[in-house]
Amino acid sequence: MKARVVEIVVLAVLLALLASIALSSVAPPPSVHSSFDTGRNGYRALYDVLQREGIPVTRLELPLGMMSSRIGVLVVTTRFRGNDLRRLAAFKKRGGFVLELYGDRYTNLALSKDPTRARDVYDDVAGKGLVAFDERPYGYDRTQSLWSVLPVPVHVAAGVVVLAVLLALIDANVRFAPPIVREPPAGRDSSDYLRSMAALLRRAHAGRPALERFAHAFPESRELGELAAKTRPDDATVMRAATLYAALRKEHH
Repeated sequence: MKARVVEIVVLAVLLALLASIALSSVAPPPSVHSSFDTGRNGYRALYDVLQREGIPVTRLELPLGMMSSRIGVLVVTTRFRGNDLRRLAAFKKRGGFVLELYGDRYTNLALSKDPTRARDVYDDVAGKGLVAFDERPYGYDRTQSLWSVLPVPVHVAAGVVVLAVLLALIDANVRFAPPIVREPPAGRDSSDYLRSMAALLRRAHAGRPALERFAHAFPESRELGELAAKTRPDDATVMRAATLYAALRKEHH
């Protein structure tokens, strides 16, 4: 089971690496008219200028119907349709101001060439309250989850990771073949008993007393006497003496 766990961990790491590669292989998006965008077509420079000049600015990342009543100016860079047009009309009726930036006059590239163009926007919005740049057309929507905005290759890689982990778990926990019947242990004979006794005597450091007892029980055995005469008997000596002792007991009974 431990080996299975290691396999699952290694597989998960490899597939996570696959997901990161898929994410890194996604081409960067083109520069768009967003106040987050620092590319040539973005409005980050304009946003920063207004903020630096003391204009209260924010970014709208919610549907128009959920727009805060604190917003006095809505900066839009795309054209609205349907219900959003009616919501813009209602916003204007409440006293709101809509600043439409559809051209390239105030992009990052344009302001890098002529920074004084930002004054036009400043004059339009100064004193009108909180200025909000609408960012929903560019994917900045708080009502969406992180998963929904990830690119398709990342979705595919994550699906592969989940499927592989599930298969590994199924393989580790579900039996697909009948159990293997193990052979019963073989019967034990007297040699197993002798080996166990020899191991016990070795652990108890009682080899020499055992030899003396074996020799005392059968004084007529010359070999037992020779074995008992050894001052430091090893395991083989004790084993041999125990074997002789068992054989002599059988003969006398």
